[in-house]
Amino acid sequence: MNTHLFRPAGLVLALSLLATVVSAKVTEKFTQTYPLDANGSIHLENVNGSVEIIAWDKNEVALEAEKTARDQEGLDRMHLKIESSPRRLSIRTEHEKKWKFWETMNAQVHYKLMVPAGATLDRIEVVNAGIRVTGVKGSVRLEAVNGSVEADGLSGPGHFETVNGTVRVSYAAMPTGGGIALETVNGTCKLMLPADAAFDLDTDTVNGRVTCDFPITLESSGKRELRGAVNGGGVRVTLDSVNGGLSVNRGK
Repeated sequence: MNTHLFRPAGLVLALSLLATVVSAKVTEKFTQTYPLDANGSIHLENVNGSVEIIAWDKNEVALEAEKTARDQEGLDRMHLKIESSPRRLSIRTEHEKKWKFWETMNAQVHYKLMVPAGATLDRIEVVNAGIRVTGVKGSVRLEAVNGSVEADGLSGPGHFETVNGTVRVSYAAMPTGGGIALETVNGTCKLMLPADAAFDLDTDTVNGRVTCDFPITLESSGKRELRGAVNGGGVRVTLDSVNGGLSVNRGK
């Protein structure tokens, strides 16, 4: 009978060499400034890479993008499609269709944008990474798949949505002309509002709990739902989740 011995040392060496190959990466940075009206709009689509957006007091967008791949060919197969006008800036990451799936997964573009405080983020979409936004006063729509959504210091209408990720949002002031909506599948939603906020709350979760720090005039309530008016009602605020809890917290 032939006996085949398992040699872990050889396997460890092979895995080490594989890890070295996988970890070897090259990067390429891109920076550019684009004029944008104080209340202009921004649209961004990205796959495999985070997006960070910070408000400032200039009527322009400062864009920083960092491409990362296993080799130069990988970098060359990723393309940044940018369309700019004073009213709108559109940014999209494109991966060449003939590229193998596993090669695409090893290629990333991380974005950082400084934007006018009053800008509208009409749709920021990210797959396999997260989104973070700070200080934007215009309306905001953020969507992530396999990543989290975080936003702080907001004051405009907002829609925040994730699949397989958490949503955490805080408002410095309540919006006018629109409501606030948080949605997630397989993740929690956490919303912080000003202590004096007046709003109508509507929450619903499957396999999760609902909590609210505010005194509320109830229309209906249960372990997984909460509906009612806070401080007399006002802005419509909705939170929905599947497999995750919901919380509405009282800020300062």
